[in-house]
Amino acid sequence: MASEKLFLVLGCFGRQDSVNSADLLTFVSCPSVENRILKIDESLDFYNEIMDYFESVRLFDRPMFDLNATRHLLHNMQDRYDQKFKRLWSEQQYNLFERFILGHKICGTYIKLIIVSSEYDKKPELPPEKIIVKGTGIIEKNVPPQLTLIRGKR
Repeated sequence: MASEKLFLVLGCFGRQDSVNSADLLTFVSCPSVENRILKIDESLDFYNEIMDYFESVRLFDRPMFDLNATRHLLHNMQDRYDQKFKRLWSEQQYNLFERFILGHKICGTYIKLIIVSSEYDKKPELPPEKIIVKGTGIIEKNVPPQLTLIRGKR
């Protein structure tokens, strides 16, 4: 049986705006995003308290959609659950989460718990694809091409 991991996820629903109703054009402001911001396991200090906190805000039952509640949850976790000699998240990470919530406010943000099976979490290791670009030979897809080579082949 594959092992499972629990993650705290911060995400948004995305947003599409209609540009012109006659042409049915839409502009995608945000395609929707989901970020794993914390792996929840027994190696965390205050693991039981964190799980109790998730239970008290009913995060095991449903995602949290309220913007203020989401910000409050992140603030409480950062403030309450220091990990030995450091914070749960660095100041840079925490500020990034705050900016994400405020920047995606119009999309609709949420925070939830997900369980990920380790067999689905791994990305298959495939050999790099080869692409033939006219005039430059074979270039590996994983390596970005040098712009000077492409610009010089007009």
